[in-house]
Amino acid sequence: MENENSQLAISGQGKMYLLETAKWAKFLAIITFVFLGLAALGGIFMIAMHSLMPAPAGRMMGPLGHAFFVVYGLFLLIIVAIAIIPTYYLYQFAVRTQAAVVSNDEVVMTESLGWLKKRFKFIGVMTIVVLCFYVLMIIIGVIVSLTAGLAAMH
Repeated sequence: MENENSQLAISGQGKMYLLETAKWAKFLAIITFVFLGLAALGGIFMIAMHSLMPAPAGRMMGPLGHAFFVVYGLFLLIIVAIAIIPTYYLYQFAVRTQAAVVSNDEVVMTESLGWLKKRFKFIGVMTIVVLCFYVLMIIIGVIVSLTAGLAAMH
Protein backbone atom coordinates (compact mmCIF):
# COMPACT_ATOMS: atom_id res chain seq x y z
CA MET A 1 0.00 0.00 0.00
CA GLU A 2 1.29 3.39 -0.92
CA ASN A 3 0.76 6.37 1.32
CA GLU A 4 0.69 9.56 -0.78
CA ASN A 5 1.47 11.71 2.25
CA SER A 6 4.71 9.96 3.13
CA GLN A 7 7.98 11.35 1.81
CA LEU A 8 11.28 9.59 1.42
CA ALA A 9 14.19 11.82 2.28
CA ILE A 10 17.69 10.80 1.29
CA SER A 11 20.52 11.84 3.57
CA GLY A 12 23.70 13.45 2.33
CA GLN A 13 25.50 10.12 2.72
CA GLY A 14 22.74 8.39 0.74
CA LYS A 15 23.12 10.97 -2.04
CA MET A 16 26.85 10.32 -2.13
CA TYR A 17 26.17 6.58 -2.43
CA LEU A 18 23.74 7.23 -5.27
CA LEU A 19 26.19 9.52 -7.03
CA GLU A 20 29.01 6.97 -6.76
CA THR A 21 26.68 4.19 -7.91
CA ALA A 22 25.65 6.29 -10.90
CA LYS A 23 29.28 6.94 -11.83
CA TRP A 24 30.08 3.23 -11.77
CA ALA A 25 26.88 2.41 -13.66
CA LYS A 26 27.81 4.93 -16.35
CA PHE A 27 31.33 3.51 -16.59
CA LEU A 28 30.02 -0.06 -16.90
CA ALA A 29 27.43 0.98 -19.48
CA ILE A 30 30.00 2.76 -21.64
CA ILE A 31 32.44 -0.17 -21.44
CA THR A 32 29.61 -2.55 -22.34
CA PHE A 33 28.63 -0.36 -25.31
CA VAL A 34 32.24 -0.53 -26.53
CA PHE A 35 32.40 -4.32 -26.24
CA LEU A 36 28.97 -4.71 -27.85
CA GLY A 37 30.20 -2.56 -30.73
CA LEU A 38 33.26 -4.77 -31.10
CA ALA A 39 31.06 -7.88 -30.99
CA ALA A 40 28.79 -6.39 -33.67
CA LEU A 41 31.84 -5.71 -35.84
CA GLY A 42 32.93 -9.30 -35.22
CA GLY A 43 29.52 -10.56 -36.29
CA ILE A 44 29.61 -8.49 -39.45
CA PHE A 45 33.17 -9.71 -40.12
CA MET A 46 32.07 -13.34 -39.70
CA ILE A 47 29.24 -12.84 -42.17
CA ALA A 48 31.64 -11.14 -44.59
CA MET A 49 34.07 -14.09 -44.22
CA HIS A 50 31.44 -16.24 -45.88
CA SER A 51 31.88 -14.46 -49.18
CA LEU A 52 35.69 -14.17 -48.89
CA MET A 53 36.34 -17.84 -48.26
CA PRO A 54 37.23 -20.03 -51.25
CA ALA A 55 34.95 -22.98 -51.97
CA PRO A 56 37.52 -25.74 -51.20
CA ALA A 57 38.10 -24.33 -47.71
CA GLY A 58 34.36 -24.42 -47.07
CA ARG A 59 34.23 -28.11 -48.00
CA MET A 60 37.05 -28.88 -45.55
CA MET A 61 34.97 -27.45 -42.69
CA GLY A 62 32.44 -30.24 -42.95
CA PRO A 63 28.69 -30.18 -43.46
CA LEU A 64 28.23 -26.58 -42.32
CA GLY A 65 31.01 -25.24 -44.50
CA HIS A 66 30.49 -21.60 -45.37
CA ALA A 67 27.22 -21.44 -43.46
CA PHE A 68 29.11 -21.64 -40.16
CA PHE A 69 30.37 -18.07 -40.57
CA VAL A 70 26.94 -16.70 -41.42
CA VAL A 71 25.21 -18.55 -38.57
CA TYR A 72 27.85 -17.52 -36.04
CA GLY A 73 27.84 -13.92 -37.27
CA LEU A 74 24.05 -13.71 -37.05
CA PHE A 75 24.16 -15.27 -33.58
CA LEU A 76 26.60 -12.57 -32.46
CA LEU A 77 24.43 -9.81 -33.91
CA ILE A 78 21.33 -11.19 -32.16
CA ILE A 79 23.17 -11.34 -28.82
CA VAL A 80 24.35 -7.74 -29.31
CA ALA A 81 20.81 -6.60 -30.14
CA ILE A 82 19.47 -8.22 -26.97
CA ALA A 83 22.32 -7.05 -24.71
CA ILE A 84 22.17 -3.44 -25.84
CA ILE A 85 18.70 -2.96 -24.31
CA PRO A 86 19.60 -3.44 -20.61
CA THR A 87 22.86 -1.56 -21.21
CA TYR A 88 20.90 1.42 -22.53
CA TYR A 89 18.63 1.23 -19.47
CA LEU A 90 21.70 1.21 -17.19
CA TYR A 91 23.15 4.23 -18.97
CA GLN A 92 19.87 6.16 -18.65
CA PHE A 93 19.71 5.30 -14.95
CA ALA A 94 23.27 6.58 -14.46
CA VAL A 95 22.81 9.84 -16.34
CA ARG A 96 19.50 10.67 -14.70
CA THR A 97 20.68 9.72 -11.22
CA GLN A 98 23.71 11.98 -11.54
CA ALA A 99 21.48 14.83 -12.73
CA ALA A 100 18.93 14.23 -9.97
CA VAL A 101 21.49 14.17 -7.16
CA VAL A 102 23.31 17.26 -8.42
CA SER A 103 20.10 19.27 -8.92
CA ASN A 104 18.24 17.68 -5.97
CA ASP A 105 15.32 16.97 -8.36
CA GLU A 106 12.79 14.41 -7.12
CA VAL A 107 11.11 14.04 -10.54
CA VAL A 108 14.39 13.20 -12.29
CA MET A 109 15.30 10.78 -9.49
CA THR A 110 11.97 9.02 -9.98
CA GLU A 111 12.72 8.76 -13.72
CA SER A 112 16.15 7.32 -13.00
CA LEU A 113 14.67 4.68 -10.71
CA GLY A 114 12.19 3.86 -13.48
CA TRP A 115 15.12 3.12 -15.80
CA LEU A 116 16.69 0.92 -13.13
CA LYS A 117 13.40 -0.95 -12.76
CA LYS A 118 13.25 -1.47 -16.54
CA ARG A 119 16.78 -2.88 -16.53
CA PHE A 120 16.10 -5.40 -13.79
CA LYS A 121 12.73 -6.35 -15.25
CA PHE A 122 14.36 -7.00 -18.64
CA ILE A 123 17.14 -9.06 -17.07
CA GLY A 124 14.56 -10.97 -14.99
CA VAL A 125 12.44 -11.80 -18.03
CA MET A 126 15.53 -12.85 -20.00
CA THR A 127 16.60 -15.07 -17.10
CA ILE A 128 13.19 -16.76 -17.13
CA VAL A 129 13.43 -17.26 -20.91
CA VAL A 130 16.92 -18.78 -20.63
CA LEU A 131 15.87 -21.06 -17.77
CA CYS A 132 12.86 -22.26 -19.79
CA PHE A 133 15.19 -22.89 -22.73
CA TYR A 134 17.48 -24.96 -20.49
CA VAL A 135 14.55 -26.99 -19.17
CA LEU A 136 13.32 -27.55 -22.73
CA MET A 137 16.79 -28.70 -23.82
CA ILE A 138 16.99 -31.12 -20.87
CA ILE A 139 13.57 -32.54 -21.72
CA ILE A 140 14.53 -32.92 -25.38
CA GLY A 141 17.83 -34.54 -24.35
CA VAL A 142 16.04 -37.04 -22.12
CA ILE A 143 13.50 -37.87 -24.85
CA VAL A 144 16.22 -38.31 -27.48
CA SER A 145 18.32 -40.51 -25.22
CA LEU A 146 15.30 -42.62 -24.26
CA THR A 147 14.23 -43.09 -27.88
CA ALA A 148 17.82 -43.92 -28.87
CA GLY A 149 17.99 -46.45 -26.04
CA LEU A 150 14.71 -48.03 -27.09
CA ALA A 151 15.82 -48.19 -30.72
CA ALA A 152 19.06 -49.86 -29.69
CA MET A 153 17.12 -52.52 -27.74
CA HIS A 154 15.11 -53.54 -30.81
